[in-house]
Amino acid sequence: MSDVRAPWSFRTRQGKLTLIGASALLVGGLAFGPVAFGAAAPPKYPAAEIHKPSPMPDRIILTPTTTPSTSQKVTWRAETTAEFAQAEILESPRALGQVAPAAGAVANIKALSTTPVNTTLGYASTYHTVEFTGLKPDTRYTYRVGDGTNWSEWNDFTTAASELKPFSFIYYGDAQNYIDSAVPRVFRQAFAERPQAKMIVNAGDLIDSANSEEQWGQWYKAGGFIDSQVNNISIPGNHEYSSGLSTFWRPQFPYPDNGPGNPELKQTVYHVDYQGVRFIGLDSNHQSNAALMAAQTTWLEGLLKDNPNRWTVVTLHHPVYSTTGTRNNPNVRAQWGPLFEKYGVDLVLQGHDHSYGRGNVRTARRSATVHNGVAYVVSVSGGKMYALNGGENWTGNGAEVVSTSQNTQLYQLIDVESGQLRFEARYANGEHHDGFLIRKNAKGERTVNDLRTPENTVGQQVTVSTTTVKPRARLSVSAFGYDPGEKVTVHLRTAEPATADAARHGGEDGDGDRDRRDGWDGHHGDKGTIGTATADELGRLTYTFDVPAHIRPGAYEVYLTSANQKITSPVITVAK
Repeated sequence: MSDVRAPWSFRTRQGKLTLIGASALLVGGLAFGPVAFGAAAPPKYPAAEIHKPSPMPDRIILTPTTTPSTSQKVTWRAETTAEFAQAEILESPRALGQVAPAAGAVANIKALSTTPVNTTLGYASTYHTVEFTGLKPDTRYTYRVGDGTNWSEWNDFTTAASELKPFSFIYYGDAQNYIDSAVPRVFRQAFAERPQAKMIVNAGDLIDSANSEEQWGQWYKAGGFIDSQVNNISIPGNHEYSSGLSTFWRPQFPYPDNGPGNPELKQTVYHVDYQGVRFIGLDSNHQSNAALMAAQTTWLEGLLKDNPNRWTVVTLHHPVYSTTGTRNNPNVRAQWGPLFEKYGVDLVLQGHDHSYGRGNVRTARRSATVHNGVAYVVSVSGGKMYALNGGENWTGNGAEVVSTSQNTQLYQLIDVESGQLRFEARYANGEHHDGFLIRKNAKGERTVNDLRTPENTVGQQVTVSTTTVKPRARLSVSAFGYDPGEKVTVHLRTAEPATADAARHGGEDGDGDRDRRDGWDGHHGDKGTIGTATADELGRLTYTFDVPAHIRPGAYEVYLTSANQKITSPVITVAK
């Protein structure tokens, strides 16, 4: 039998002490290891050293332009001057390193801006931005940034397609707190779920202190390499303001200058058309400034009225319908809410309330699981939590909250297709919390369907044109929540005893024959099948039929069965 030994021998005194020390660490916990040896705890590494800039590029981030299919902006931080800040780009090669790019394949681009920002850590952080232009649509590129000597690693991005094409994006509510400890796992999990994502949307409060070099450094570290290959759309929250907008904002995020035109709103209010989606960013931090709110409102209506894109996504920080505490944003709701509804905005993505809430205006409800209005969402990605308020701000203002969560960190995955947008919220550990499908046809009609569960695909969800009917009379039924083109079988059957007046007769008719549960007459071979129908492209179904002439008086229900649902109507009384 062979003698398998450790790299050092247990027989030596040093080996014994090492083994004892390791055991103490495992039993007592790593935090108590130094105490076991009588040593002082290590000093905290100073933030000024952790986040200190150098000639080596860091904080590399992509921001979209107004022409994302043919151009791309990249921003980074490094100790260099405008004279030397530059980037190199080429169409993505199969290999680099020992494999040199072909002659003329690499283009060198000088930075278009270099901006130093005085920081709270005693030094300046200098941000550089380059814009790549003349790119090919839907093409993968490889780039690096630096000063000509000190370069970043090579990174890749893909330009947008020039027309609507399926893609995914990620949405986060407030990061803000515990950015260095609790937030990174959320960002990493989201990217692991959608590594092909083309966009990340942040609904404000990325950090807690507007001008904190340390916190901005933590935020970039939480995202890591992801920011260098996925475009970022962010709008400021209240924590990006401190006696004005954060001095970091515009140097870091050179968003399109296509907002209302007010200097205060430059690069905080903007829009980007990306592969069939119009992304609109609003700055809700000016609710007490009538002029800035009015400017945004006029600009917003213009963008919504003249919108060639299939989908519209709006992001702002302060929710139209708040989910927590006594918070309320009446100016946001009064000025922007009606425009969202009038022009059919699909998603309104918000933050601020450090909890999760999803809902819609009450009048848009079409069935237990379907509405046709705007989907309003509030979420949080960071570790600071607020308690829910029972949906009071929703119900008190003509809306309804469908899904909520508190004391949870979440990320949201949105998958865009031509006729469908899929939204899912997941917890930091990857578990599902909430989700829905938005379907839209060529006319712009839409349904918003909760993702199916065993619980929400049964029950009383069929509506009828009348609940009292005579034999030979016409009856119309409608229902929602199907897949486009799904086949549905229509039945008429005796009602459940608990809900039917006929229950007091024990479910029997005058001649003593017990009615079948799935039919209207015990001896009929079709067992109550009326016919079949097909759901339309939005998952809607409407079916009209004549009540059979020989049906007995009593209590009945329409029962719709399909591959995905088994749902019923209210009780229908058939009279003589």
